[in-house]
Amino acid sequence: MKTKIFCSVCEVSFVYKDSLAVEDSVICPVCGARLQIIKLDPEVEAIRFPQKPEDEILERIENYARIKGYVFNENKQEVVDGMLEKNNKYGDFYCPCRFDNIKENVCPCRETRMNQGRKEGRCL
Repeated sequence: MKTKIFCSVCEVSFVYKDSLAVEDSVICPVCGARLQIIKLDPEVEAIRFPQKPEDEILERIENYARIKGYVFNENKQEVVDGMLEKNNKYGDFYCPCRFDNIKENVCPCRETRMNQGRKEGRCL
């Protein structure tokens, strides 16, 4: 059975093909975020999976890299540290390469999700 799920992290809907139950978790194929199913009827409702910020961002970027076929360079920990710093300061994992802390810049930022990283050969 196909189910449409809205990702509260990247704000994109995706289709999930397996059966679901409340408390299940799924990985968003757009941004790599883990989502917890909290309601099934009348629509599926999912929220960010509750976890420590360090665990959440590491899991998310690992999932995203796996989904997109990306490989990290030697600066991975610096980028993670930058996102953790912004999370502590601004409440979300904003791209450390961008100055504006807006929803479009939550990692992976909109440009990265739109394959700009593949065009540029690196994360912006």
